[in-house]
Amino acid sequence: MDRDRFARIAVVIATFVLAPVLLEMLAWYIEGEDYSVSRALTVIFVVAGLAVIALVAGRVRGRLPVMLVTAMTATAAGGLILGFVAGFGPVLWNRGLSGELLGLSMLGIAAFTALTGGYLLTLFRRGLYVPHIEATAVPSPTTTKRKVIGESEILIRTQPEISHALEKALGSCVSVIDQDDLHFVAFFGPDGCAFYTDVLDDADLRHFFHETTPEERRTTYLRLGRQLDWIGHRLGTHLRSMESGTVIRTVLDVERGALYHYWVDHGRYVIGVTLDQRKVGVADDKMATLVDLIRGHFTLPPINQRTRPEAGGGNVRAIRKDQAWPESGS
Repeated sequence: MDRDRFARIAVVIATFVLAPVLLEMLAWYIEGEDYSVSRALTVIFVVAGLAVIALVAGRVRGRLPVMLVTAMTATAAGGLILGFVAGFGPVLWNRGLSGELLGLSMLGIAAFTALTGGYLLTLFRRGLYVPHIEATAVPSPTTTKRKVIGESEILIRTQPEISHALEKALGSCVSVIDQDDLHFVAFFGPDGCAFYTDVLDDADLRHFFHETTPEERRTTYLRLGRQLDWIGHRLGTHLRSMESGTVIRTVLDVERGALYHYWVDHGRYVIGVTLDQRKVGVADDKMATLVDLIRGHFTLPPINQRTRPEAGGGNVRAIRKDQAWPESGS
């Protein structure tokens, strides 16, 4: 849910609930009829509070889950205090809480806890990390230029200012981009996406686009890149206990192409995309080579030391059709 939608919710609350109350108060003032001012003010404050909450929620949606958990913890602590006062107040201080106050307080605590729990469960099913990642994302690169290399028309977008090392990394990315296999590459640093380059506008790739445009694809790839990096960090936390080190490569091999996430260094990673399922392996090899080139620009040693077996080689043992499979445990 975007910020504008939260703003509309606040306007709806204020218009359809608060306006009638104000009109009723105006009629009471004009006609001189009896009216409970305290009740009207209570309604106004409650409605205005709901509108403010709806408006603020759109501004802090990335931190909203953590804030709700904090509020739920504080509310539970308040409930414990109320329960202690209600249960031991008459004994310790000869004073207690009225049944009405205690009942309303516990009703409010229970309602808040239930609503917050339902909201967090919904976020958990959708992916709890997504709102935080999207809310904390920095602006995407906007400085655009195009370059024609061979038969490929390459789009390059960068942040307004990039360092000398990033310029070298950009040159390496442009050198591996090709309309035949690796179609999109983006580099992310500590401050977000520093640049990306692609050939998605190339005429030879039009048959890959049916319901989306190249610009929509670029936005989606950047978003998926941030999410994959988030997931990689969480997986790395568990894998370190097995002395496995950092997750350096994640591949989403989908039905039509693949998306690659390669770790470069702490706070730096590269996203690559191929649209052609037949070129998934070739594009993966290109990404591995590219990452080592980029690490070199930051005076870091190569990290991708994997090798692929040659055709007909490797340690794969052929099994004859008439040869029985070994029994489990033998």
